[in-house]
Amino acid sequence: MRSSTSGRVVIDITPEEKRAIYAELKARGGLTMREWFKQKAIEDGLLSRSSQDTESNSKEES
Repeated sequence: MRSSTSGRVVIDITPEEKRAIYAELKARGGLTMREWFKQKAIEDGLLSRSSQDTESNSKEES
């Protein structure tokens, strides 16, 4: 698998899978795919909680 420094994550899923995921995220309070992905990475110990806090702070400063 290729890796780049862009910060983007790209996965191939079927259109049906994409629709199902977006529908479920909407039903769970309207999380974006990005928010859900980061939340799951934190829950699974792949990211530290501070990475989410840093993003929240930068949004507030904008």
